[in-house]
Amino acid sequence: MLDKVDALFARLEEVMAFQAIRQGLILTIPVLLVGSFCLIFLNLPLEPYQDALAGAPHIEGLLNFVYNATMGIFSLYVAVAVALRYANACAERHGAFFIQGAPFAALAAYLMSVGFGAEGFDLVVLSTRSLFIAIVCGLASSVLYCRLVRLRRAPALYGDTLDNVFNQAVSGLLPIAAVIALFAALNAAVAALTASSCIEQLFFDGVSALFPLATATLGSGLLYLLLNNVMWFFGIHGGNMLDSVAQSVFVPGTAANAAALAAGGEPVQIVTKTFMDVFASIGGAGALLSLLAAILLFGRRRSARRLSAFAAVPMCFNISEIMLFGLPVVWNPALFVPFIVVPLVNMVVAYGAMAVGLVPPVVVDVSWTTPPLVGGYVVTGSPAGAVLQLVCIALGTVLYLPFLRRYERLADDHARVQYEALLASFQDDERAGRSVELVAAAGSLGAVARSLAEDVRAAVGAGAFELRYQPQFDAAGRAVGAEALLRMEHPVYGWLYPPLVIELAKEAGAGGELERAVFERALADAQAAEALAHAGELDPGFSVSVNATATMLQDEEAVGFVIDAFLARGLDAGRVVVEATEREALLWDAGAHDLLRRVADAGMRLAIDDFSMGRTSFQYLETSVFSVVKLDGTIAKGVMENERYAEIVSSIADLSEHLGFTVLAEYVETAEQRDVLKMLGCSLFQGYLYAPALPFDEMVERARLD
Repeated sequence: MLDKVDALFARLEEVMAFQAIRQGLILTIPVLLVGSFCLIFLNLPLEPYQDALAGAPHIEGLLNFVYNATMGIFSLYVAVAVALRYANACAERHGAFFIQGAPFAALAAYLMSVGFGAEGFDLVVLSTRSLFIAIVCGLASSVLYCRLVRLRRAPALYGDTLDNVFNQAVSGLLPIAAVIALFAALNAAVAALTASSCIEQLFFDGVSALFPLATATLGSGLLYLLLNNVMWFFGIHGGNMLDSVAQSVFVPGTAANAAALAAGGEPVQIVTKTFMDVFASIGGAGALLSLLAAILLFGRRRSARRLSAFAAVPMCFNISEIMLFGLPVVWNPALFVPFIVVPLVNMVVAYGAMAVGLVPPVVVDVSWTTPPLVGGYVVTGSPAGAVLQLVCIALGTVLYLPFLRRYERLADDHARVQYEALLASFQDDERAGRSVELVAAAGSLGAVARSLAEDVRAAVGAGAFELRYQPQFDAAGRAVGAEALLRMEHPVYGWLYPPLVIELAKEAGAGGELERAVFERALADAQAAEALAHAGELDPGFSVSVNATATMLQDEEAVGFVIDAFLARGLDAGRVVVEATEREALLWDAGAHDLLRRVADAGMRLAIDDFSMGRTSFQYLETSVFSVVKLDGTIAKGVMENERYAEIVSSIADLSEHLGFTVLAEYVETAEQRDVLKMLGCSLFQGYLYAPALPFDEMVERARLD
């Protein structure tokens, strides 16, 4: 059953509308963060602090001003963000158009739907109260706008400005007007046919009518929590929608308990608004403090852990919006069940503890921003209240954990699909010889590239990569060397494609650091190989090849590092081969030649990797610094089917013989292919016929002399 649900929501993830909602909510995180901290500073439950704040009206006014400009109109931001994300996605899929008109249309649609400008208009509807209306308006208006723009595609008829902004704006005129007209008509119909003044008021009145509650019992409290959290899950501010119910049914209970206690009696009301805030909804809607704890203690995804650490401070004051919209929790089916169930379980546990007398009932109201444990102690007047909160947090963490694992699995599956798309795009560019700039790319591929580039940069800094060695054999079948090949394993994507790793490291500013780290590690292994060669276990001339980019070989400081590192190891001359890939052409001038000559004079051999018959290849042959030619893999693999490739290999071998080069063929996979390459003049061979890339110790066992 769960697999079917997972498959359903995996398909849902690919729907542009769903993506627009989630991404739009994520875009609002900066606004949420600023507003949340202002709310914390305004409501810190410390009497001396509140007294000081009251004595500083300018500071209090500034905090209120910022809060009103952020959280106070939060739904405005959401409507605009959802509309913009949908328009962007639509333009990427169907071709560019004037997407900037979509937020304007969404803003107008939303403001009309909440009755903006009407007599008696209450600004509270612009806050999180009307979040659901904002999502619906942002999405619906953008869908309509984009379809109308794509249908019209007006030619540039007006103005002659170079950037054509005016003509683009004109193309959005009729679609925006159509959206405004439609939403104006809908709101007019609502006002004419119902007792509500606008769509938002109709929705609010409809939700409020669902609660014919009269008494504050365990059952009514559970129903209140259930509906509150269901609404929050779908982006509706449950607290605001149900405030009238809370005020009439649950709020009076705390005052009644306090009065009974003052009269010498016992508190009789367990289920109160403060009781639910402090013990059921710890950390805000969905008791998300438990999810935060589960992620920080047991989470496997670095992005979720980072967000949780980011949200930890607001969550300690029961401000959960960053987790709600950042992870996100809203509209996230993997977390729906615990989001609903955990507060209900907390409430039943807390109710039972108070009913049997383990914990005193709530007798004191506190601000909803009071931190956990502190709130439990203050509202009950007993340390048992704090212990009860701790038990609820721990229990919620346990309940969230299996669903967190499921969420991580689904997120990882989705991430792997995105990685495969990025890899396919990179390999297409690689085969075509096109330059790439992955991190700066637009859309989902760019987002994946930026995230992966950060992962690669962190892995380079931690030395979290491996070197595998593919042995090289002579015509007699003796292992005479091995090529060091970079390998990096990602916790989600598995073993990454090495050229992609190198490109992302370069774009992340860690390319030089990676090359130096690889070179140092390869030198250490070369030193171990040298000791084995001197002991007669490997071929006396056994060498270790290390790849170097053109950037490294043309940088005087980097070349100096290579030489110093080699000399510091005291390695034999020729023990290390530095491979320069021909696809990254060196700037062939006197300065470049001098740097390469310094490498050769230090005792390292130089090889040309991916050698073909290009112009750059012949430039390399003009110098005496290179001693090894490694055939381009395409040519080496194609000699069995393509006579022209065979002629190319024969020509390169003949030329190399005259100039003192050694020709090495890569990608040798069959004995027949090896024999043909040997006949054509190749003297060294590397490929799966002999061995794949192996860890150093396994390579040594494969290369060891009998």
